[in-house]
Amino acid sequence: MANEHAKIDVKQAQANNAATSAAGTPGSATVASSSTDGAASSTATATAARKLSVKNMVTYGLIQMVPIAPFAIYASVYNASGGMPALPYLIGFIGMLFTVFSFAVMIPLFPSSGSIYTYCSRAIAPIVGFIAGWLMLMQYLITPDLMFIQAGQALNQFIHAVPVWAWCLIFLSFVAFVSMRSLKNIVRIDMVALIAELIVFTVFIVLGIVYIVGHPETSDFSFSNFFNPKAFNLSGMMSGVSLCAMSFVGFGCVATLTEESLNPKKGPARAMLIIVLILGVMFVGLCYITSCIDCKGAATGALSQQALMEADPNTGFYVLANRIGGGWYGIVCAVANALALGVFTSLAATVSISRVIYVMSQSGALPKILGKKNVKTNVPTSATVFVNVLSLAMIFLLIQFGMTDVARLSNFGALATYCLLNIAVLWYCFFRKKEKLSFVRAFVLPLCGALVTGAIFFSIDMRVALLGWIWVAVGVVYYFMATRVFKKQINLG
Repeated sequence: MANEHAKIDVKQAQANNAATSAAGTPGSATVASSSTDGAASSTATATAARKLSVKNMVTYGLIQMVPIAPFAIYASVYNASGGMPALPYLIGFIGMLFTVFSFAVMIPLFPSSGSIYTYCSRAIAPIVGFIAGWLMLMQYLITPDLMFIQAGQALNQFIHAVPVWAWCLIFLSFVAFVSMRSLKNIVRIDMVALIAELIVFTVFIVLGIVYIVGHPETSDFSFSNFFNPKAFNLSGMMSGVSLCAMSFVGFGCVATLTEESLNPKKGPARAMLIIVLILGVMFVGLCYITSCIDCKGAATGALSQQALMEADPNTGFYVLANRIGGGWYGIVCAVANALALGVFTSLAATVSISRVIYVMSQSGALPKILGKKNVKTNVPTSATVFVNVLSLAMIFLLIQFGMTDVARLSNFGALATYCLLNIAVLWYCFFRKKEKLSFVRAFVLPLCGALVTGAIFFSIDMRVALLGWIWVAVGVVYYFMATRVFKKQINLG
């Protein structure tokens, strides 16, 4: 009986997907709501909209997560972890791997671009789903501006005449233009960017190893750079994990592409697993190699790595890159990271959150005006415009917070939703027994995911967490005002 109910839920979810796909036929108005004139038209349009392969989604996810992401926050993670930056990345990787398994359970059951919003709504309760969606809004609305700020800081170090806020506006203008284009075209742009990032990454690893081997008096491949019991502090380590989690949480954006995937039930989950495995190895390897450079001291007149990172937590990594590259590679790394963050990652974040807003609008959780989609490009136009305008409004406010605190605020939303996702799998598959799964998949893996992501979540600095809890409270008030006072119906199919 439980399995029959699960099948019914799946059929309902699939029906909902067809209803929320781009509507109309070729030649219809450019902007239209997702409501359809007939089931045949909706099905044909939905089929035409499915263009993304696993390879496309892996590319998209890698761009969102940025293979060279540690460049921007390396110094902050190094300082928080007591000089062991590779370890917090390994802890974060393990936590994200459990969460990938939970995505793999939920995506086939409820294949929707609403992602965790849809999963929690249907698996637990609409109010829980709304809170998850509300937290996703916070994460993805902050992420583009965070990327703009990091990119602006990297370039401002070398071009002082252009302030950080001006760089932010330049990047936002490009993202606003491209985000209104077809997702297939965006993925093509992402492929070129990804290749460039991988080249920069590989060159840094090679130069780093050559430098370490050539400077045995100051550099060393020591295990203590990975784990040093004398310097280990649990609170500091978890603070570092909460910060570097930003480099991992982007893989969830792949779930927002479910309705545009060639294989919506299995494709996104496969792409997520590939992404997390690749970047887990890359991030840990990069941070370990970097931590071995000048770890015992430095040449005359230069700072050791520890002193350098403490003195310059925003751009210390680029100074280190200059050392191993002969005075030019720091600029290359800064420009590459600026373009990766300010253009491609912020673009992926904008595309993802616009689709979540679209689904929430279609279900009645957000105003209907945000639920319009361009038939030809399959772009949720009104939601995308809203995200870009809000990014512009928030830039000048978030710059005042500083990069580290903005990153932790974004992670507040991401880690909370990932924890809710793991709980949703536990509740739906183990306690309610709505889907037949093995004990490991229904209980052990999601429990581990919930515990790890929850531990990282509660390690976020209380000053930052307070802002996140205020956001949650505002969302709860909005939900009850909409459903109880104004009697608004939230329809999840």
